[in-house]
Amino acid sequence: MSKLLPKIRSSSSLILLAKNQVEKATSCDYNALLLTRTKKSTFMPESSVFPGGVCDASDSSPAWLEHFQRNEISAAKLQNLGHVKGPRPDIFHTKADKESLDPSLALRLTAIRETFEELGILLCRDSKSLTSTSGYGAFYDQFDRAHWQHSVHNNASRFLELCKHLDVLPDVWSLHEWSVWLTPSTFKKRFETAFFMTALEQEPSVHIEPNEVKDCAWRSPLDYLQASLRKELWLPPPQFYELSRCLKFSSLDNLRQFAAEREVKGIQLIHPVVHKCKNGVVHLLPGDDAYPADPDASNEKIEIDLSVEQFRAKANAKLHRSEHWNQHQSQLIINFERDDGQVHPLDPTKL
Repeated sequence: MSKLLPKIRSSSSLILLAKNQVEKATSCDYNALLLTRTKKSTFMPESSVFPGGVCDASDSSPAWLEHFQRNEISAAKLQNLGHVKGPRPDIFHTKADKESLDPSLALRLTAIRETFEELGILLCRDSKSLTSTSGYGAFYDQFDRAHWQHSVHNNASRFLELCKHLDVLPDVWSLHEWSVWLTPSTFKKRFETAFFMTALEQEPSVHIEPNEVKDCAWRSPLDYLQASLRKELWLPPPQFYELSRCLKFSSLDNLRQFAAEREVKGIQLIHPVVHKCKNGVVHLLPGDDAYPADPDASNEKIEIDLSVEQFRAKANAKLHRSEHWNQHQSQLIINFERDDGQVHPLDPTKL
């Protein structure tokens, strides 16, 4: 089995939620914002995903500290923003050099910058909202978004210049560490992605970047999942899993509070190991009794002469896997409590 695996790139993504603006009978009082990638996308084209992208060197620039300090936010106050006490994956420990920002800050800056690049939403605080204790994120849109979005898209370092120009700070305080996913070793492109969650009290207007984004929409998590099952859109495994977790919460207030309180426990890396069965594909996830000691042992799918159902029946006590019969028909299984306090995903077909 080959061990010649591609380089893993660090990236950051934002699970952006906002209170539902329309009074109607739905499964919850909030919506999630996902975008659909264009056909030209080099990774998972035409998939529906949370906004996000690869970390840029400018996201770790010490120049950001100077900008925060001008608003009396010291470097000490920006250390370990989530007050995390539990273990976290490597992405939160790796620094490019001694001068680089703490990864917990830099990764948040990546998520906020990419959300602005792709959707024109600037999550930020000014001097008046800096002391807000509501727990909800803040945004600002009274500026030439199209111009600055194009500028930042072409040069990520311009994001700091935008914040200086508007005299605002990226709202890093409202982003809560939610999960970390590592692309399976079977992919030619691999990313270790930190997923953050933030909640807004109202839905900001969107201005899409046409080279990267085909379209986007605010929809409830259940609506997205059901649309995927109806083959109206495609949710990659991390999006399907995280939206299914949201089904545990009908109230955005409760979900936001849970995210804030849970993050102190840390995060367990989700690194799928792909098994090709006779009638589908199974992604084994950490904690499953069949999960291998070395999840990167092969860059090829592990073929087994069993159906998805037979492979599950053969398993021992602990199960943590996503089963896929095709791109749209999936099932998530976990039957034990996680050490990081995360909730289990719910089955959208049973709601």
